[in-house]
Amino acid sequence: MTTPNDYRAIARKTDRPMWIWAGCALVSVLLLFGAGIAVAITLLSRDDTDTGAELPEVWPSDRAQALRPVTMPTGEMVAALTDETGAQVLCQAIPEQRWEEILGDRTLREAGSSCHAITTKLDVSVQMIPALPEDTSRGMPTKTSVAGKLAVIATDKDGTSLSVELVEVAPHNGASPVLHVSLRSRIVKSPETEKKARALAEALIAGVTPPGPKLPKIGKDGEIALEKTEPGPIKDRPLPVISWLLCGELGRALGVPVDNAKPTFFAACELNGVTADYSELSTAVTPTTTIAGLPAQIDGRGVFVQLTDDPAGQTLKFKGTGDLPALAEKVVPPLLGR
Repeated sequence: MTTPNDYRAIARKTDRPMWIWAGCALVSVLLLFGAGIAVAITLLSRDDTDTGAELPEVWPSDRAQALRPVTMPTGEMVAALTDETGAQVLCQAIPEQRWEEILGDRTLREAGSSCHAITTKLDVSVQMIPALPEDTSRGMPTKTSVAGKLAVIATDKDGTSLSVELVEVAPHNGASPVLHVSLRSRIVKSPETEKKARALAEALIAGVTPPGPKLPKIGKDGEIALEKTEPGPIKDRPLPVISWLLCGELGRALGVPVDNAKPTFFAACELNGVTADYSELSTAVTPTTTIAGLPAQIDGRGVFVQLTDDPAGQTLKFKGTGDLPALAEKVVPPLLGR
């Protein structure tokens, strides 16, 4: 016969699994909640690190050029390059791997009026400019120091603009002695840019200013002191070096000493009443003849020789007295390395 004690024993046996089931259910809920938090954190983290714009399938862009072999400047001569040569130099002053280490992503580079580089998150422009900016599109810049040199920097939510004075500007008006680095975000949530701008500037400064010659002092009318230079091509040379090369070739073609030659900083030289002037970009040549096998235009202003396939590109202009076409025939070939 069943007693009350027996019923209490049965009740205790049936109560025990109910507590276990309740505990299991609570643990399951907590585990699911924790898993949800972990997934959310992962997705948010992925948004922070993986979101980026697409790299273009066609590179370089229509308005720029692919990188090509170029001689690196030394000393202060990076401040005296033509725009396209300067862009090529700045793009290649440090290896591709170093660009990607600094910017933190695969990097595409091209040369135009500046060195232009992009990653999935950043749009970067680097060029030499005449002076430190007094203001920028990002507001008033703050004075600072980069690689021990005077610099100004401005940063906002969209990026950073950093300019560094590599060479003292005052005696070199007409040169481009300031390195300008601009980092702009390509995505809605801008990555950190100031630290990257500083690191890039420091790396480029080391790459383009190894020991070498100083810039010549530039006079009121652009004149510089004459330096006798070994003959050679003018391609990618600093502007004052082009001037000295022009002086040398004029002297040889005219058969006179170059001691009285008058070079200017801007790739020109005058000797014995004749001026030879190099231009990276000029009024388009309308060929009327050829000089040294190149398209040339002869008119009342002088002789214009087209040095590249672009009629509005690099030219050599000769003006003054005497038989200028014959003079140009002698001067042009060695300046092109022929």
